[in-house]
This record gives sequence, structure tokens and C-alpha cells, in this order.
Amino acid sequence: MGINLERYNRIINLYFFTNSGQVRSITCPHRGRKPSIEINGTFTEKNYLPTINIVVKNLYLDLTDTTYTRIRIEAGYEGNTIPLEGTIQSIYQESPGPEGTTVIQVQNASLGNWLDAEVNLNFEIGTPLATVLEAIKPKLKVSQLKTGAKAATLNIRDTPFMHTGTARDAIAKLEKRFEEYELGIFVRSNMLCAICKNVDFAKTHTLQYMSAPPQKNTGGKAGTYYTTITAPWMPELDLYDILIIPARAYVMNFQLVAGLISTQKIRVSALSFHFATTGSTNQMTVQGTIV
Repeated sequence: MGINLERYNRIINLYFFTNSGQVRSITCPHRGRKPSIEINGTFTEKNYLPTINIVVKNLYLDLTDTTYTRIRIEAGYEGNTIPLEGTIQSIYQESPGPEGTTVIQVQNASLGNWLDAEVNLNFEIGTPLATVLEAIKPKLKVSQLKTGAKAATLNIRDTPFMHTGTARDAIAKLEKRFEEYELGIFVRSNMLCAICKNVDFAKTHTLQYMSAPPQKNTGGKAGTYYTTITAPWMPELDLYDILIIPARAYVMNFQLVAGLISTQKIRVSALSFHFATTGSTNQMTVQGTIV
């Protein structure tokens, strides 16, 4: 398994916003000394907004006269960063200077909209699911709708879909309507996503390097194997994606017979990451079922 040298130049850029717009930014140079920034978070299939924690050394923010409400994060490697946006829940000084650390807790999307946005929906039988989601999207103040190939074909059936109340409750009802397709609807930064977990896979990725051997457990549906893998963070990897891992790790650790198969595939159902611009912190833990 080769190591991708491009994944050694770690980047985290932070952009702070008030209600009136961007007021502060911290960016990493591609060359030279980097600011010390650390982030960690967890994404799962649960229908809630994930939390991202940020720790910055020697950060000065005017917290007396300025209220920072939102943040945009660009994190990953040179040439391969992902955007994460969210509502700032708290900012506090964990330790004083010199070498003081500031902790920022962020909800990955607009928490206020997720909790409070109200919708009034009334759609007839035959209405595409995407049309219903397009009606929910502006209430959550997200700008994009992302659907998997199967989710894009689903229509309202049996009875009309009606809901007056919060948008998140409407999403829960839609998931229940299409539970045989394992429909998952979730908000990620500025996107509303809908994927049928049993058939839709957004992307396929190949893992080049593992930090530890995979761990296998039973307990999935119909006794499927649930696998946990630890490796350096892949910012491009997301929920429901397919991750290809070297099969020889299974042969070595699980005594499985691989035959001519050189790889195994898992569908990602949970992903946590801990990533920093300096030091040795760079790890993700991926859980998923073998496919």
C-alpha cells in the first residue's frame, strides 16, 4: 500500500462571519510556517446536525464588541480541501497565552433553521420526491439539493403527502414513507441531500493506507458484517460512499479466503475525523457494511 505524498501538506482555512458579513479569516500558506489549527467531528446516519470542534493556538478575536455567528472551514490537503459551513455555538479561551488555545464549537449547518423552520406542504400522489425537497430547501436556507440516482426517481405514492410543522419533522416523515429504500435525508453545510442507502452511492474511493488493521463485527441487518477502519483522513469521503480497501487486510486479520479478489468494499455509515495543520494529528475512523 503506497502513501500519497500529496496528503502531507495539511491545510485548514477559517472564515468568520457576523450577521453583516465576513469580518475575519485565518488561512494556511501552502509553503512555510502554518498556524496551529485542529478540527474534529463525526458524521453519522442519524438525522441531526453534526458538531465540529475547532482548536486554534494564539487566536485573538474581539469577543467584546463583535458577535461571530457563522464560520466557513476549508480543510484537507493542498489541492484537495472540502468546505464545511455552520453556526457557531460557542467560542471560549481554553488556556491563556502565551501559546493560548481557543475552542470553537460549530453546528454543521444553520442550527436555528434546522430547529425552527416551518413548512406547509401539500403534494399529490405522483409528485417527485425532488419537488417536495425543493419546497423544503429554502426554508432550511440551503442553496443546493443533492439526490442519489435512485432517490431522484422516487415519487409520492399511495396517499398525498401533507405536513404542517417543522421542516425536520417533514424530513422524518418522508424517510418513513420510503423506508424500504432506506431513504436518508440530511443537511450537510449548504446542501440538502437525499440518498437511498441500499442502492445509491455518491462516490467510490480507494484507501491507500491504513493506520490500523480493520475490525469486524456482526450486528447489521441480516447479520451483515460491520467493519471499522482507521486511516489518515480522506476529506473527499462522505456518508454512503463506497470505500475500497485492500482485501489482504481481511485475509490477514479475518482468515477470509480472498481467491482472486484483491479488494473489499464497504458502504460508509459513520465517519469521525481528527485533523490538524501541525503535529501528528491526522486520523479518521470509518464504519460501514461490506457490499
